[in-house]
Amino acid sequence: MTRIQLDYYSPSLYANTQASVILPNTYKDFLANGVRRNSEGKLKTLWLLHGMGDDHSSWIRNTNLERYALARGIAVICPSVPVQSFYTDMADGPKVFRYIAEELPAFMRETFPQLSSAREDNYIMGQSMGGYGSLKIGLSYPEHYQAIGCLSSGNLIEMDLPPRPEEENFLTPLYGVGRNAFGTETMKENLNTEHDIRFLLDKAIQNGKKIPDIHMACGNEDFIKDLSDPLAVFFKEKAEENSFVFTYETAAGVHNWDFWDHWLPLLLDEMGLDSLL
Repeated sequence: MTRIQLDYYSPSLYANTQASVILPNTYKDFLANGVRRNSEGKLKTLWLLHGMGDDHSSWIRNTNLERYALARGIAVICPSVPVQSFYTDMADGPKVFRYIAEELPAFMRETFPQLSSAREDNYIMGQSMGGYGSLKIGLSYPEHYQAIGCLSSGNLIEMDLPPRPEEENFLTPLYGVGRNAFGTETMKENLNTEHDIRFLLDKAIQNGKKIPDIHMACGNEDFIKDLSDPLAVFFKEKAEENSFVFTYETAAGVHNWDFWDHWLPLLLDEMGLDSLL
């Protein structure tokens, strides 16, 4: 297994940025059984998005991602995005949606020609803000992804923020997301727009697009569960009506890396990226 950190300039972000790249090797031992290739010899790829306050290194630093990728013989791309971006072309900031959905795949496939561009070989997943981002990008471009994974997230623009606390905490950046990312006073003002996960799924269905498999998981004690549960009900109804795969798993857990490290390989299995061992 090879891990590379790339430093490069992004025209969409108007800035230098970084990404972590994991590439499988062909050797076989007790930890690996080779590489998952398609008929053209290209690699399956997981695009793995981080949450608010994290960066390209977070999945590697806080989980056993490398070991999971090694056992599955897949490539993994972990990009960095700004803290308040919500994977959006920001009203007062860089074009993050365009970067992740369009620029990044083209750049990575140019840099690493062994990556497959076929829909059936590409998967997108994230946690928290990255889970929202994976749903947003995967349902905006359903023709690009075989499956979407979403950990501890939901249709985050439906979030009701409590009164701003007197002391700063990890939720503090959320109070600027509406204004900075969406150009609105509140996130809820973006319902029924391209920022709304429900809207995006309905639009893709109406346009006759093949919907990627969608797999979600959330902890029972997670503060996000109040957003995750109703979105799961919506997806379940739409899946039954439109014949796409949807699963939703809940278990003990809160909004932290212990939960995400446990559920990352389980969702990979559900997405069809099970271990080759």
